[in-house]
Amino acid sequence: RHRRGATEGRGRPRRAARPADRLHHLREGSMGGHSEKKQAKKAEAWTAYYLYAICGVNALFVLWRVLFHWSSFGRWSMIGFGLFSFVSYFTFGAMKNSLELGVDYEMYQDLYIVNLTTQLLATFTDYGWYLYLVVPGYALYKVLRMVGDYVFTPTADEVDENDPAAKKRAEKKARQAEKPKIKYSKR
Repeated sequence: RHRRGATEGRGRPRRAARPADRLHHLREGSMGGHSEKKQAKKAEAWTAYYLYAICGVNALFVLWRVLFHWSSFGRWSMIGFGLFSFVSYFTFGAMKNSLELGVDYEMYQDLYIVNLTTQLLATFTDYGWYLYLVVPGYALYKVLRMVGDYVFTPTADEVDENDPAAKKRAEKKARQAEKPKIKYSKR
């Protein structure tokens, strides 16, 4: 009886994967289990959802702020609408490219959601703009955390001073250094 995992199938040894076999999905024209088609279909579907959300929120903003409440649509509202449009265009493009490539787009999606939510809230009240403070707040949090990790991370020497196992190893090494290193040989 063969050990599990040592052979494959009917006792034949498992063939080691060659580097070319592991990169089959990168070859031109190769579909590798049709994953590229599935990925493209998923990208197309999600891109449509994101585009519908942008169109819906922008349509509501224009209808409510521009057509129904023109008196509240001043210069700052126009600049804000330009900012919303730019951020939506940037994040939508980045998410679309990331989906097509099959890479992580979480940060773009977070900014996209904050942007659309802020635009939705700013449609009805100017206090909705305060939600945008989440973006610099998160950036400040990340920077302070990075600085804190750098400042408060102990060096290797400090770790060794406080580690009982390291102290024990150092003491053993010191005892061995004190012993004479003599080799006895038989004649």
